[in-house]
Amino acid sequence: MTVTVQVPASSANLGPAFDCAAIALSLHLRVSATPNSSGKLEIRYHGPDSERIALDETNLIARAMRQIAAASKVKLAGARIDIDNHIPIGSGLGSSAAAIIAGTILGADLCGVALDPGKILRHALALEKHPDNISAALHGGMVVAAIKQDAADDGEDVFVSATNVSEKLDFIAVTPDVPLPTDKARAVLPTQYSREDAVANIQRTALIAAAFFSRGDLAPEMFRDRLHQPYRSPLVPGIAECLEYRSEGLAGVFLSGAGSSVMAIAVRKSAQIGKELVEIFRRNGITARAARFKADNDGAQVRRA
Repeated sequence: MTVTVQVPASSANLGPAFDCAAIALSLHLRVSATPNSSGKLEIRYHGPDSERIALDETNLIARAMRQIAAASKVKLAGARIDIDNHIPIGSGLGSSAAAIIAGTILGADLCGVALDPGKILRHALALEKHPDNISAALHGGMVVAAIKQDAADDGEDVFVSATNVSEKLDFIAVTPDVPLPTDKARAVLPTQYSREDAVANIQRTALIAAAFFSRGDLAPEMFRDRLHQPYRSPLVPGIAECLEYRSEGLAGVFLSGAGSSVMAIAVRKSAQIGKELVEIFRRNGITARAARFKADNDGAQVRRA
């Protein structure tokens, strides 16, 4: 029996909600596992950035599958792994989180191990290290998440609250042709912040969460950040200017995850907003493309055939 997992892309941080909030998007990774007698994982990949995708045991999906097998003390059966990916790599759209969630679910299925959502996130956290993208990829919608500090002996727990996102909102991902690896984007962050900066972010994170959970109005000012965007913006020309962009119909604009994509939320005129953000990058000598999505409120889906 072939098992297929579909996992959405995600946009994390939402400006001030650093490492604690994300939104799942209608852009997907699909991975199928067909058991065979080879005794190993035979990986086939179709999608963007194929030259950057390992087709051996170092593949992130394979690593997540092996991790589940090791934790469950079960030998992982051989299988053909077919990857159909539509999420750009290294662009701040949650490609790694989607791969980890897909691998965790498939690994558990091949090992005959039942995992509830909490256990899936616990295993995924060991590879992803922060809870926002993996929680959105699993649950869908808009999520806020936190890591339990007094973790259980068998691993860390993730607290998650999720809500559906209105169909009225468009999400415009503007992706420059300059990948920004997460480790590079994290390396530029300071080790300490002022109380003023921390309070400013807490205020706006609370407002964003309240707006999504109550279906309230969003405003660009809510998405201002002092903890990571000022330090990451200089890494790609044009990002800083995009974050200051304002237009009729714009509900918010922020760096998607660690970048390099800029994410805009629009209630109208989304096509125009996308074009104008692309033009900002062009004026800075950077080629970029805009793609429009809705939120994915379904999260990870499993199908057997």
